[in-house]
Amino acid sequence: MTLSIYELEDLHRAVSERIEDELLPALTQANRTGELGELLRLLCMSDLVDDDGAARVVATKIVVIGASVVNEDKLRSIAKKHGIMSKDIEFALDYERIKHYPFHKLRDSLTYRAILVGPMPHSTPGKRDASSAIAEMENHPETYPPVIRMRDANGLKITNNSFAQALDGLPSI
Repeated sequence: MTLSIYELEDLHRAVSERIEDELLPALTQANRTGELGELLRLLCMSDLVDDDGAARVVATKIVVIGASVVNEDKLRSIAKKHGIMSKDIEFALDYERIKHYPFHKLRDSLTYRAILVGPMPHSTPGKRDASSAIAEMENHPETYPPVIRMRDANGLKITNNSFAQALDGLPSI
C-alpha cells in the first residue's frame, strides 16, 4: 500500500521530529549489517561512502560571519559565480545576531570547509579565553575549519571585492 500525499506529509513531520535521536543508531546498525551503502543510497547520500564502504565525508559548507555592507543576495550571486551552490553557504551578517552566533557548532565540524570572517563584536560566546571569536578560531586550527579574513585597506570589511578574494582563497575540496 502506498501513502497519500497527506499521509506522507504527516510521516515526514514525524520523522523530522525524531531523526536527530534515531540517526546514529540507524547508521550504526546499517554499518554493522553491511547495509550502510544502501541506506545512504536511499537517502540520496551515497556520495558519503566509497565503493569499498569507506566513509568519504567531504566538508562542503562555507559560513560567512561579520557585519556586511553588501546584502546577502549580492554575496550569494558572487558565490554562485565562484561555483558555490546556495545550499553550501551560510550567512550571519547582522551585527546583533553575531553577538549570539553559535560558534560551538563550528568546533570539530565535518560540515564546514571554511569560515569567512568580517567585522564582529569582540565579546561573543565563541571567544572562550581568547580576545575574540576570530582569535579563538585562528589559535586552534586543529579544532576549527580554516578562517579567512575579509578585509579592505582599513581592516576587516565585507565588500564585493573582499568576499570574492576570500572565495578565491578557499581550500579545495
